Amino acid sequence: MFDNKLFQQLLDTSWVGHELILLEEIDSTNNYAKQIARAVPGTIILAEDQTAGKGQHKKAWDSEPEKNLTFSIIFTPTQADRISLLTLACASAIEDVVCKHFENCSIDLKWPNDVICDGKKISGLLTEVIHNGNKVDRVIVGIGLNVNQERFEGELNKTATSMKVISGKEESREQLLCDLLVRIEYNYQRWVNNSIELVKEINPKLQGYGNWVTLEIDKEILPDKTKFLGMNELGSLQVLNKELGVDTFSYEQIRVLVD
Repeated sequence: MFDNKLFQQLLDTSWVGHELILLEEIDSTNNYAKQIARAVPGTIILAEDQTAGKGQHKKAWDSEPEKNLTFSIIFTPTQADRISLLTLACASAIEDVVCKHFENCSIDLKWPNDVICDGKKISGLLTEVIHNGNKVDRVIVGIGLNVNQERFEGELNKTATSMKVISGKEESREQLLCDLLVRIEYNYQRWVNNSIELVKEINPKLQGYGNWVTLEIDKEILPDKTKFLGMNELGSLQVLNKELGVDTFSYEQIRVLVD
């Protein structure tokens, strides 16, 4: 069982994670975060067992109880633009922390919301914006990180991995979450401040960055390859087409297919 007392002792953030709601079982931490009457910035909803976790394109997130980190963070920005950039800022924070644990592991980010380690998914994110009338009430970033799970069922055995599978070592989930929140808080503040350095830091981490790739838009694969230029300061995906013009995509229903 996740040790909340130990977590609070180890936590070294300014505000993210100072309020943690620990649940034994819930359908989705994002759903729970939507229902909180008054959103305290930086609140974490952590579930030991998430029975209906969601990923991008409504895909299920399968996680063994009490083995991983499945949680949501509540943010309350004044406006909710550049959401793709926020998602990848959090993904980049996860990559930074995971990289510290492994010396010989290839880790990169897959547009728009996955962390890939040695070709398999180790973490996925889902960001949702909640409005109150015309105003942004909260932005919820849901995160699943495979930590101590050793076996994955069915197709996941070919596509998913965990920190323990890679290292063979049991990880402290309390310490790991504290490390993640420190980095996420830092990247979130840079996102709020429109830091161009944040974009420059993330782009080289993206799978296919600087290469000719195939795009899939709304499940339709485009016939011509384009050069993946990463994203701009607005969080929009940019590619160089065969006429050497720059095409910009500002929505998330797009996949970058790397050969």
